[in-house]
Amino acid sequence: MFSDRLKYLRSTEDLTQRDLAFKLGITSGAVGMYESGKRFPDNTILNKIADYFHVSTDYLLGRTDDPLPVRNVDQDFNDELDTESKWLNFLKTLSGDSMFYQYENIDEEQKLAIMDEYKEKLEKKKKKVEKFMDFSDEVIDEALNFAAYNQEQRKKKLDD
Repeated sequence: MFSDRLKYLRSTEDLTQRDLAFKLGITSGAVGMYESGKRFPDNTILNKIADYFHVSTDYLLGRTDDPLPVRNVDQDFNDELDTESKWLNFLKTLSGDSMFYQYENIDEEQKLAIMDEYKEKLEKKKKKVEKFMDFSDEVIDEALNFAAYNQEQRKKKLDD
């Protein structure tokens, strides 16, 4: 059960055994042994794996099919107040978008302002897309074709 879940989690993150090993501070051979079921990690490594994939050790061990760890209300409350945790989660959700890493040394108030503004802009974009999706497929296709044509014309003018 553990070997299958580890393989599955690694594949969902699109990681090689080597990548995962590096992130966990172990060898890629160890990851291979865990995934083949020939070895089992000690508690320290098991906890590192659970923390890295944000799942419970019970899920990894097959004791539950719910991958989410049991929530710690006190920790959730502290996380809610911890701006640095919010900032790190915000950067993580951007999937490697380095645009915000230059702001790493700004104060907490500025980080909160940046996150709020970014969320606001995403909501506006989401509403525009939802509005756009109300149109029929034919209208959407026509609009996309028109946009592509206009872009092509602009490119021709720049090339001339």
